[in-house]
Amino acid sequence: MELLKRYSISFGIAGVLLYFFTIWVEKQHENNMPHNLTAKIEEIVTVILPVKRYFEKCLDLSESQELQYGFDSQAPLSFNLHYHQKGEINYTFKEDSIDELENTFQPVKRGYYCFQWGNSGKEKVEMNYHFKILKRTSVND
Repeated sequence: MELLKRYSISFGIAGVLLYFFTIWVEKQHENNMPHNLTAKIEEIVTVILPVKRYFEKCLDLSESQELQYGFDSQAPLSFNLHYHQKGEINYTFKEDSIDELENTFQPVKRGYYCFQWGNSGKEKVEMNYHFKILKRTSVND
């Protein structure tokens, strides 16, 4: 019985230490890799965006790549293209009310760049978006 008690206490202490270690590791790596990161280099998708909700899609881009992207929607949405750096959100493009866009983006450094659409309207909105990642012919373009 004494042996069972010692093992129970040891496992309890190990469990608590592992729990706090896991929390510490997650905080150290917070915002390093988005949960919605895609490995695709091209995508065409239709999304239904509910009221007061947002949709986000992230890409891993380097300075040797070019991103062609666009979207159209039934109603105006908020839209931005951003990246995370040291806990800060940095916007490369941001519009509070837009219903269509065609654009090209050339990153100056490697990072996880995220599209984000928000529906602040009173009805759900259907949105079609597309992107394509291309190799740049010259990084100095």
